[in-house]
Amino acid sequence: MYRFYINNIDNDYHYGELARVFLAEDEFEVIPVKISSPDLPLRSGSYLVNGSGSSDRDTIKRELYHLLSELTGMSSEWGTLTGVRPLKLAFELINEAGGTEGMTDLLRKRYLVSESKAELLKEIADYQISNLSGNPSEASGLYVGIPFCPTRCEYCAFASNVAGPEAIAEYFNNLLKEISYTGRLARDNNTRIESVYIGGGTPTTLDPDQLDILIRSICESFNVDPRTLEFTVEAGRPDTITPAKLEVLKHNHISRISINPQSMKDQTLRIIGRDHTSEDIRNGYHLASQYGFDTINADLIAGLPEETLEDFRNSLDEIISLGANNITVHTLSVKRGSRLRENDPEYYRRNTETVSAMVDHARKRLSEEGFIPYYIYRQKHQMGALENVGYCRPGKHSVYNIRIMEEKQTIIGLGAGAIGKIYYPDEDRLERIPNVSNYMVYNERFDEMLDRKNKYYGG
Repeated sequence: MYRFYINNIDNDYHYGELARVFLAEDEFEVIPVKISSPDLPLRSGSYLVNGSGSSDRDTIKRELYHLLSELTGMSSEWGTLTGVRPLKLAFELINEAGGTEGMTDLLRKRYLVSESKAELLKEIADYQISNLSGNPSEASGLYVGIPFCPTRCEYCAFASNVAGPEAIAEYFNNLLKEISYTGRLARDNNTRIESVYIGGGTPTTLDPDQLDILIRSICESFNVDPRTLEFTVEAGRPDTITPAKLEVLKHNHISRISINPQSMKDQTLRIIGRDHTSEDIRNGYHLASQYGFDTINADLIAGLPEETLEDFRNSLDEIISLGANNITVHTLSVKRGSRLRENDPEYYRRNTETVSAMVDHARKRLSEEGFIPYYIYRQKHQMGALENVGYCRPGKHSVYNIRIMEEKQTIIGLGAGAIGKIYYPDEDRLERIPNVSNYMVYNERFDEMLDRKNKYYGG
């Protein structure tokens, strides 16, 4: 057990997060202290950090980083950064340094970020600066959650459930009421919706009639037209895609969908609990191509159980060949609440070199194919302390994904598991407005869920 006594701090959170990059939960303890002399008697395995008494968090974290690296023989490409949104910091540094070149220098010197990751952030920032315009706070995003899937994946900790038609119908009827109620509030307050995202779970778990009713309800309630804004529907699980459902999407002018393989290896799909094959994924893409969707997003995960670098390469190559023009490469995160974490809590700490090679290969391969990285985020317990990156062919980015990560826009969240956020630009502050995550509790406490929507407008 290592004990890190960190001088002149009041809260150990940021330092504990950094230590977790290098050490397992039960291998260390971070202890805040207040001392005036660095001559603190220490037992073996105990270390004093910040003996000089600095009050600068970044200075203290750099010292802790170097100590952790020395003790473990490890390093992190993200240096001292442990937050979810590294690009948000990058934009702050752009303002401080007067440009993206100066930003990369600050990332490397102040935060010990590797040259590769600093350049990745620069490339993403350059893309967003060139391709997004307007003040995000002058519009809102809309998220609608369908918390159902055909099966539950081993790594999943989202609000997704396996449920029968009657349970889905009960939830669906309440969701329509929430959409109508919140849409009226939005219209009364002249809210402009910039993007709509129907996620989950798997929205195409709904039958064609339900899917049609849902889209029409959103459009009528919020006065939006899918032909004039970004409107995404996740059709993530290929075993839920049918011609009838795709016909509904096209009839309602939906131009952006997701078909998410995670892997194209059948053995992996079985291991992670997916009740479909790689052939089903191919069929889903071939079927979707017949309907001419403008953007098809695919998710791949680096670090799935028993996968090799070659497996990952094959999956990526095939997804490119199938026609996905927006590809998000996720690094596996072993989340609380997932079966994988319950069965193997330290899974995320192994095979990190292989996972890093997968992520590096994806960046190189996608660049060769004309894809550009356009958004990024990180998660706790992510293999190798790495990242998730969205790549797109030019112009095929997701405005919703960018806005949710930059945290400069109100996101209205509807349905079980949705976490809405209201943005106060004068204070540069977000306030969470969550719904409960379980669909049965959502039904039981539905009146409360409606009442929470008033908070978006000061109620």
